[in-house]
Amino acid sequence: MSEKKPTPLVSRPSGKVCPVCGDRAYSQGGIHPQCAVRQADAARADALKAARKLEVAEAKPSTWRVKKCPKCKKQSHVRCKTCDCGHVYF
Repeated sequence: MSEKKPTPLVSRPSGKVCPVCGDRAYSQGGIHPQCAVRQADAARADALKAARKLEVAEAKPSTWRVKKCPKCKKQSHVRCKTCDCGHVYF
C-alpha cells in the first residue's frame, strides 16, 4: 500500500533557535546548555590546542630507534649488529 503522508503546513516550528547549533532550543536563554558551555570554553580550548602544538614542536625526538655505542658514543640504528668503530652489540 503506497499512501503518501500529508505534507506539513508549517515547514519549521516556531520557537527559539540555538545560535550555536541551529536546532530548536527549549531553554529560557534560547541556547542549549551544552552549546553554551562549548561556546564559553572555545577560547580556553584554542589556547590549550596551541600550547599542545608548541609542546609537541619542542619535544625531543624519540630515542627508541637509536642506540649509543659505549666506545665512540656514536648513535646507530637499533638493528645494527656492529658499530663503525668495530664494537659488536650483543
